[in-house]
Amino acid sequence: MRAFLALALLLAVPAVAADKAPAAARKIEIKVTDAGFEPREVKLKKGEPVTLVFTRTTDRTCIKAVDIPDEKVKNFVLPLDKAVSLTITPQKAGTEPFHCTAMGMGGGKLIVTE
Repeated sequence: MRAFLALALLLAVPAVAADKAPAAARKIEIKVTDAGFEPREVKLKKGEPVTLVFTRTTDRTCIKAVDIPDEKVKNFVLPLDKAVSLTITPQKAGTEPFHCTAMGMGGGKLIVTE
């Protein structure tokens, strides 16, 4: 009986631990085209991890790397025709700009709500 109880407890521990695991980050696709970032505005929630998946589809733009100053992201390289992922967790509500590293262009915004 004790062996059965010990086995039942051991099997229950992973199930309890799984309930407390952090939620997987939501993925948001952002393309870099001749028109710039698409979409230009991305809505996020404060404290929620999110993975931004950037794919640069053109070489006819200065957007070859991205900065997100409020998230302390500087010169995140965007290779041509390759998706690259960046996971962030915004800590304050408001609007966080993102733009190309080279010239500060592109005019993207992360709109973070409570």
